[in-house]
Amino acid sequence: MQNTARKIVEKLFSGRMLVVTNTATATGLFAFGDILQQKMIEKRERMDWVRTSRMAAMGILIGPLNHYWYRFLDIRWPGKAHRLVLTKVLMDEVAYAPVGTCVFYFGMGTLEQRPVEDTFAELREKFLPTYIADWKFWPAVQLMNFYLVPVQYRVLVVNLATIVWNAFLSYMKHKPSSGSEATDDNVRETPV
Repeated sequence: MQNTARKIVEKLFSGRMLVVTNTATATGLFAFGDILQQKMIEKRERMDWVRTSRMAAMGILIGPLNHYWYRFLDIRWPGKAHRLVLTKVLMDEVAYAPVGTCVFYFGMGTLEQRPVEDTFAELREKFLPTYIADWKFWPAVQLMNFYLVPVQYRVLVVNLATIVWNAFLSYMKHKPSSGSEATDDNVRETPV
C-alpha cells in the first residue's frame, strides 16, 4: 500500500504530469482561499459559490504560469547557493509578481464580465496595496522554498502558501473600490 502511494506521488510530481498536478492544486487552493475568506473573515452565512468558482478558474490560469515560471527560474539559475536563491527571489518579486497581480485582476474582471475600463480602474486602485503585501509575504516563503525544497515540489509549496495568499487576494478583490457602494464585488452576487 505504501509502495503504491509512493509510486502515485512520484508519477504526479514528475514529467508531463507535474504541470497537471500543479494546475490542479492551484485550482483547488484558489477556491479554498476564497472559502476561507468568505467563512472565516467575512463570516458569511451563505457561500457565494459563483465567486468561489471564479477564484478556482484563476487557479486554472495561474497554475500553469507558476509551473513554467519556477521551471524557468531553476533552469536559468540552477542550484541553492545564496546568491542564486536571492536572485530567484528578487526575480520572482520584480518580474513575476507584478505580472501575476495584473493577470489576477484582469482575469477576475473578465470572469465577472466587467467592462475593461472598470477592471483598469480597480487595478489602478488595488495594484499597489496588493504588490506591497506580496513583498511582505512571498520573499520569506520563497527563500525557504528555493533553499529547502526539491525542484519538483516547489510549485506545491507555493500552492500551499497560497491558501493564505488567496484568502488575501479574495479580500482585496471583493472589498469595495473607492467610490463604490457595493458590499462585495459589484457583480451579480449568487449566494447558494
